[in-house]
Amino acid sequence: MRHEIHVPLASDPNSLREVEATPAGDGQFRIVGAAPSGEATLFRRGELVECEIRALPNGSKGLVAFRSVSAEPEFRKRRNTFATLGAIVGGIFGMFTAIFWFSHTAASAGIGFIVGAVVFAYCSVRWGDDAWVVLSKLFPW
Repeated sequence: MRHEIHVPLASDPNSLREVEATPAGDGQFRIVGAAPSGEATLFRRGELVECEIRALPNGSKGLVAFRSVSAEPEFRKRRNTFATLGAIVGGIFGMFTAIFWFSHTAASAGIGFIVGAVVFAYCSVRWGDDAWVVLSKLFPW
């Protein structure tokens, strides 16, 4: 589900432009659209931003991005942790899947490890805690 949020311009933080974003939970949104007419905004496409309801210049109320979560050191550290743990779990899962379903060779195990590590690391970074919740339901060990 996409929402319209307002993002300040890079050249004038008091001017807002409407862009599309997807909810990421806890008042955070991932920007998926670009500003109209190619204007440079304070936050770029793909960035995770924190929003709050504010009064807009036209008198109505709307969601306004006020802080980039992606740029915070704590967010980056957490994302790197998710990537590392996802790569380890995915590598092991991919290796065993390749060995038992495809072929009992070292090449198959290596390819399975690499593919599993990349896929799980990407999913873990992209979805964070939600990826681990889904995995814990799929594999209730």
